[in-house]
Amino acid sequence: MGRNLFEHHPVLGYRFVPGLRARVRHEGGGYLVRCNHLGFRCEHEAQRSPPPGQRRVLLFGDSYTAGEGVSNRFRFGDLLEQRLGALQVLNFGLPGSGTDQQYLTFREYAAGLEADVLLLCPMVENIRRNLDTHRLTQGATDGRLVLRAKPYFELATPGGSLQLRHQPVPKQIVPEEELGEHPDVSNLSPPGEPSRLREGWRSAGSRLETWWPGVRGLSRRLRRVRWPLDYEDPASPGWSLMAAVLTRWIAEAQAPVLLAPLPTSDHVMGDLVADGIRARFSELAGATGARFVDVWPALSALPRSVRREWRFARDDHPTRLGHELLANALQDALDDALPPAPNAREAA
Repeated sequence: MGRNLFEHHPVLGYRFVPGLRARVRHEGGGYLVRCNHLGFRCEHEAQRSPPPGQRRVLLFGDSYTAGEGVSNRFRFGDLLEQRLGALQVLNFGLPGSGTDQQYLTFREYAAGLEADVLLLCPMVENIRRNLDTHRLTQGATDGRLVLRAKPYFELATPGGSLQLRHQPVPKQIVPEEELGEHPDVSNLSPPGEPSRLREGWRSAGSRLETWWPGVRGLSRRLRRVRWPLDYEDPASPGWSLMAAVLTRWIAEAQAPVLLAPLPTSDHVMGDLVADGIRARFSELAGATGARFVDVWPALSALPRSVRREWRFARDDHPTRLGHELLANALQDALDDALPPAPNAREAA
C-alpha cells in the first residue's frame, strides 16, 4: 500500500489521517478504513450532543477496537450499535496504543462530549505498552520497523501522582537500519510475547507441531502459564501504572464507565491463565465505581472449533467472527447500562 494511514500528533503520538478513505491489503482479503475528521475510524462525526433520539457510547481501545483486519461495519462497536438500536457509538480506537494514549485520546477529543456510557476496552497486552517511552512500529509504506516516541506517564512514587512525559511528543523517528544499540530499543517491553513464544515453538519444534497440532497450547495449559505477569502482583510496576491511569480516567468521566478488558487470542483459546487479569480489573472496578465486564466466561464456553476462528491465521487480530463473539459478550452489559431507547420509553 502506497499511502500512510497515520499522521503525527503532538499529544497522542499519532492518529489516523483525518477524513481518510483507504483499502488496506490483508490476509483476510483486505478491508476498508474510513475515518472521521478527528482522525479516528468512526462512521460518525463527533458533535457535542448525540443526534435527537439517540443514545451514545464512547468507545476506547487499541487495534482490537479500531478493527485492524476488518472493515468498519464488522467491528464489535459497530455491531453493538446495529443490535441495540437508537444508539450512536463513537469509536476512538487507536491501533498500537497503550492505555495511556487511550486516556489522552479521551482527554483531548471526548471529555466534552455528551454520552450515556464510556466503554473502555484495554487489550490486556496494553499493560506492557504503558511502560514504554517509544514503540517499534512498521513504517508507512515499506513495512520496515521504525522507532517512534510516545507519550507516557510516570508514577512519582508508588501510589503517587501521575507525571505526563513526552509532551509534545517528539516527531523524529529512527529507521530500522539505524536502530543498532539505541537505548530506547533495549528498554522496550517485549511486544507480542505470546507471538514470539509461538515463533520459538515453530522454529524449535516445527516437526512436532506437524505431527501433533496444538502441542504448544496443550503445553501451556498443562503448565498453567500466566501472561502478562504484571497482573499477578497488585503492586507490580505495570499494574500500578495502569491502575493509576484508569483510576484518573474513571474519576474524570461524566458518564457510567464499563471496564471491559479484551483477551489475546491465546487467552481466548484457554492456553493462558487469566485469573490475575480478571482479579485486578474486578478490584479496580470495585474501587472506582466502574462496572467490570468479564468477557472470559462467554468466550471460554464456546467450542474450541469456534474459538479457533477468533483470529486470522497469521494475524492475531479478531476476524469478523471474533468481533461478533466480542459483541455477544458485551451486549447484555451495555444494554443494561444504557438508558431505555426512546421508543421503549414511549411504550412504557
